[in-house]
This record gives sequence, C-alpha cells and structure tokens, in this order.
Amino acid sequence: MAAVQGKKALLTGAFFIAWLLAAPLHAEECQAPGPGQAVTSRLVIDGDTLELSDRRRVRLIGIDTPEIGRRGEPSQPFAQAARKRLEQLVRQPGLRLHVGEQQQDRYGRTLAHLYGPGGQNIEAQLLSEGLGFALAVPPNSALIDCHLAAEQQARTARRGLWRNSPVQPAAQISTGGFALVSGRVMSVNEVGGYLWLELDGPLVLRIGQDKRKLFSSGSPASWRGRHLEARGWVIDRRGQRGLKQGHKPFMLPLRHPAMLELK
Repeated sequence: MAAVQGKKALLTGAFFIAWLLAAPLHAEECQAPGPGQAVTSRLVIDGDTLELSDRRRVRLIGIDTPEIGRRGEPSQPFAQAARKRLEQLVRQPGLRLHVGEQQQDRYGRTLAHLYGPGGQNIEAQLLSEGLGFALAVPPNSALIDCHLAAEQQARTARRGLWRNSPVQPAAQISTGGFALVSGRVMSVNEVGGYLWLELDGPLVLRIGQDKRKLFSSGSPASWRGRHLEARGWVIDRRGQRGLKQGHKPFMLPLRHPAMLELK
C-alpha cells in the first residue's frame, strides 16, 4: 500500500511540475497586446457574448460555446454552465477589451478579446475549463495558439464538454451549425476556385484556393485516404438552388489551418 501511495505521489508531483513548466509559455501566448479599453459588463447573453455598460454587444474572439436554447428549444450541454462562468469572470472590476482586426460581425457585434484585471485572457480561461471550442476566423486569429493550448488542457483532463467526446463522425452529420467532426478523406477535387475534400458521409470540406497556401500538409492528392479532424460551422445545403445531384448535402468551409488536423 505504501509503495502504491508513493507511486501516486510521484506521479502527482511530476504532473504538478509539468504544469508549472507549461504555465509561463501559456501565459506568453495569451498575453494582451497592449493596455486595451477599460470596460464594465452590463449583461451576459451566453458563454461567448456579453453586453457592456456602454451598450456595445461583444462577441468574444476565438471561442464558440454551446448554444442556449431559444423559443422553447433545449440548451446544448454546458451552455448554461458557460454563461454562468462568464458572468463570474466579468463580475470583477478592471476588465480590459481588445477589439479585433475585424471590428464587427454581420450582426453589428463588436469582435474582441477580453482580459481580467490580472491580465488573464477570459476566452482561454473558459476553454481551459472545457466550456467551449477554440476557433480561428481570419483575420481575428492572433491568439489561436493560446486558445488551442487552453482547449488542450481541458481535453486532456476531460473537463466540461470533453467529459464525453464531442467529436462527431462525419457519417453522422445530419444538421447545420457548429461541429467538431472526424472522418476519412475519400476524394480531393479542385473545382470553382475551391479545394473540396469529400469525407466518408454526407459532408464535404471546402478550402478557398487563396487560403490553400496556409495549409502546409503536403499536396492535396496526398490527403486522400487520410483521417482528419475539422471544426467550424456546417452549412446545410439541402434545398439550395444549384446543388447538383450527387453532391454532399452538408459543407464545412475551412478558412484557417488550425481548424483542420490531418492524422
């Protein structure tokens, strides 16, 4: 028994030391680029959206949290937990806002990173607790390494939404919306200015040729047969005009290489 306890203590100590060594790098990746704007939260809408005291509605950059149910629909798992945690994090005074290179989205929301009084990145905090997915939407992708590292912490420890894997097999995609999918590349085609990766199921991934140079995983032909993991917003193309017979009904556009991992 003493030997087992000693072994556990050594493992725990090793994990703690590894965490201490990793912490400075994580802090550097997540460092604020400057002083930013002093702001105060008025209302938290959901896990990645809040309204400031000056009435600006802010969509946090680099994170997508589960959707809260509207109009009688049920909330996705951990949606309420993400909202409540964001409420706790923004309740403290000394918040600083850093507006993105693209300053607004199509809904008129301010796109920004948010920092706590100690300089901690709020999005990274939520990601490290397993309350959202890291996301890169150019040109607002400066903190993607920070956010992926934070997400990996939660994934390794199986915290929050990583407790049960949220990764969906491509063959099981049946609706639009944000998704983290895995699948095998069945074919690769270059048509209409895009690179199309057809997966084993009803889903096709689309990469613009202007973005192709960012994806440095060899020639597209070498991707055929490989397994991958991709994330982003799936578009339901059923019923769309111009969708030809035999084309995949669901499409996931990829705009940043961090959203695709080839196995």
